[in-house]
Amino acid sequence: MFATLALVVTLLVAVLHVLFMVLETFLWTTPRGRKIFGQTVEGAEQTKVLAANQGVYNGALAALLAWAALTGETHATMAGLVFVIVVGLYGAATAKGTILFIQALPAAVALALWFLA
Repeated sequence: MFATLALVVTLLVAVLHVLFMVLETFLWTTPRGRKIFGQTVEGAEQTKVLAANQGVYNGALAALLAWAALTGETHATMAGLVFVIVVGLYGAATAKGTILFIQALPAAVALALWFLA
């Protein structure tokens, strides 16, 4: 039971990172993207290349998490989740506090479930 829950929550974390990728890579300068990230038109234009690079990392992380979880690579899955937690904690401390709940918390729940599985 815990293994199935761990897989489902890990895949949810991967989906969240695909959404982050879309926002950062494709929607950064749109009104919706600027609102989500608190950017001005000028600020979004100046940082769009950096945001796209960050988005590509999030997409790659999503692919790695999904691959590891779906192929039974438990240690790789757990390592990826630890990475998400650390980056989420850093982002919450330095950029926006809600990152703790949107990024780090789901990964922490998934990691706990893998330990229980």
